Amino acid sequence: MDSSSIIDPSLVRLDLEAPDRETALRRTAELLAADPRVGNWEEFWLSIGGRQVVELADAAGSVILAHGRGQAVREVALAAARWAAPAGPRLIFVFAIPATMSEEYLRNVGALARICRQPEKTAALLAAATPAEFAGLLDAWLG
Repeated sequence: MDSSSIIDPSLVRLDLEAPDRETALRRTAELLAADPRVGNWEEFWLSIGGRQVVELADAAGSVILAHGRGQAVREVALAAARWAAPAGPRLIFVFAIPATMSEEYLRNVGALARICRQPEKTAALLAAATPAEFAGLLDAWLG
């Protein structure tokens, strides 16, 4: 993975199957379990509470943005999934953010929220054919 990249294609799942929102969110977060930027996945998962999960209902396709922040995270990382739900959120993003990086956290989460409120960008993510294409779009927009 490029060290300047916030998301690696291995952290993108384009065909996420899950029976409900909570399972979809957890399965997306689990993509970060093997990422070296997240030292303790369980601690990271516990840092994602209800206040750290936002659904953008007015975004094209509907989007869930979640983040966990704490000592378990060494560097900013992002996992993403396209959920194959018949209704409800279609895109799920989970940020892992070190406790000491409040400005970086605000910049990245705010930028992603703005991206997801642009129908043409959300449509491009929904149409991405490969994890590399999906990650490349995010890197270009978040860079």
